[in-house]
Amino acid sequence: MNDGQDRGRFLLVALRDGDDVAVAEYEDFLRGTRLTRETLVHHPITSTDDTLPDLTEFDGVFIGGSPFNVTDLVHTELQKHTHDLMYEVLVSPVPALMLCYGNSFAAFTGGGRVDRSHPERVGVSEVVLTDDAASDPVMGGMAPRFFGLTGHKESVVELPRGATLLATGPTCPVQAYRANRSTWVTQFHPEMDAEGIIRRMGFYMDAGYFKPEEVEEISAIVRATDLSHSEAILDRFMSYCLDRSGRRS
Repeated sequence: MNDGQDRGRFLLVALRDGDDVAVAEYEDFLRGTRLTRETLVHHPITSTDDTLPDLTEFDGVFIGGSPFNVTDLVHTELQKHTHDLMYEVLVSPVPALMLCYGNSFAAFTGGGRVDRSHPERVGVSEVVLTDDAASDPVMGGMAPRFFGLTGHKESVVELPRGATLLATGPTCPVQAYRANRSTWVTQFHPEMDAEGIIRRMGFYMDAGYFKPEEVEEISAIVRATDLSHSEAILDRFMSYCLDRSGRRS
């Protein structure tokens, strides 16, 4: 998708618990999508009073990551409300790309299974496409193996009903899948580059995703890794959305 083309209008549903990290995530998406603040609408969910705008006003929806875990023994009222809003996106015909927490949520909601058997510390993970990815409208034609940025405590071990596995990996069995006709999810973070994840670590230094003394090592590794294939998923998803909405001939 060329920069000179109409890139559409998209919604970013933000689930981050803090203004600074929410702004940082938004900036990551702006960089990764090459959209503007007018064409990528930032919509934080910070209260049980928050609702979603009319999804049909957008070509597609992104849902960013979250500090929530579906495997937590207790779900707060905000987490339950967030799940209700995410479900609205999941069942909408408007295309959606859910990242990281969306991977767990879609499986949890759709009858799959999520546990803590395959956590990945913050850093680089190998992503391996499945045979079904070849015919997928978003991931078809991608490199069969590439590296993505991860950092999570829980993982999907059984797909939700009707889902198609698109990517696996040696450290996590479910790295991406198509949840239904309109929704894709990834365990990894295609919205971030190396500097983005280094900045993100600063917000979660004591959250258990990595040890503070590992920051220098992780930073060196991500800076030395080619992340272009992972980042291309944003562009591919947006191209699919624009084709669907008829913005591109």
